[in-house]
Amino acid sequence: MKNQLTITLTLLLFLAVSCSYNKPAPGSNEIFVDFKSESPMVVNGPEDIFNYSDYIDSVVYVPLETSDECLVGEISDMHFVNDRIFVKSGFSIFIFGKDGKFISKISRRGRGHGEYSNMAGWDVNPSNNEISIYSNADETIYVYSIQGSFLKSVKLEGIHRDFCVLPNGNYLFYTPDYMKNHYRGVLQTDPEGNIINQPLVLSGSARKCIHFSKNFVHLSNGQVGVIGPFGFDNIYHINTDTSEIAYHIATNVKIAQSVLEDDSPDSFMEQELYCLENYLETDNLVTFHISNMKEKDVDVKYDKQTGKTFCRSLKWENDQLQILGTHFLPGDKMLWDDGGRWADYGVMMSVYTASSIMQMPEEYRKKIAPDCTMDSNPVVCLYYYKQTSL
Repeated sequence: MKNQLTITLTLLLFLAVSCSYNKPAPGSNEIFVDFKSESPMVVNGPEDIFNYSDYIDSVVYVPLETSDECLVGEISDMHFVNDRIFVKSGFSIFIFGKDGKFISKISRRGRGHGEYSNMAGWDVNPSNNEISIYSNADETIYVYSIQGSFLKSVKLEGIHRDFCVLPNGNYLFYTPDYMKNHYRGVLQTDPEGNIINQPLVLSGSARKCIHFSKNFVHLSNGQVGVIGPFGFDNIYHINTDTSEIAYHIATNVKIAQSVLEDDSPDSFMEQELYCLENYLETDNLVTFHISNMKEKDVDVKYDKQTGKTFCRSLKWENDQLQILGTHFLPGDKMLWDDGGRWADYGVMMSVYTASSIMQMPEEYRKKIAPDCTMDSNPVVCLYYYKQTSL
């Protein structure tokens, strides 16, 4: 990892600021992104600087227990449900308590009974802590107890890009890209995979989609948030009965109708288009990235209470997106992190690897993980957000 650096939130490496044209009319819930601006930032005044300390109430650092039975590699996904930490590493799910103590793991990749071929997605049922793993190779969900015991399999039809589990055990599946003779949008099934309804329908008029990343976010009110593909530039809130447009994302990028309707990927990247990704949402904040898949990415943060939008413009270098992630530390400080960030039920999560911790200044190393060695498991960071009136 690169050298650890500390920066103040007033500078806040995001350097994300609110612009005058980023202020929609009250109640409109429109998030405007000036995607063609050449400037990485526009500062109207000190009040427009984005400060994480305005939103985060506290941060808890949780060193994950290290033992021969729970050696965690790179963490590619994470859930925090009922005060338990669920992390995905490779083709395994590790479960830890809020104190970092190891509980169990699910590591059953294979072709036998109760084994999954791959792990295209996974989620945790908040009602009973059961873990559902989606294998798109055989279009099946495999369900396990929190102790790691295999419970059942659920056969599906079609390939889905993402899924989540609702508190009543129903599933939501999301397929944003166009597939002939296949559901497009969000599909709800019962716990056995039987179709109940389609709370979000995306028509076939916008065929292109290059957004195959994780889409669903569990919100603290029991709803699920999902961000649409381009051509359907909305953030939707969904529950078992309803689907509503919570926010509309407006940009100054015009996608040609010929691109929207063309099934062929030829010359696809030569057109003006964009991709919405890395969507997260808490009680007081919406964040996502918008990218043209070429050389530019805009990091967007939207204050749900004030309606103010903060944007930070980045550029790609050597075909690798350079996103500078940060962690909140006491004293209005931020520290470089190791990448991914997740959110569940209003709590945001991130992770430090042992190697990055060992490179930190001693004062931060002692605060985060004083007993860390190069052989230690990662440290999970839980960001608790301030309560709002929303």
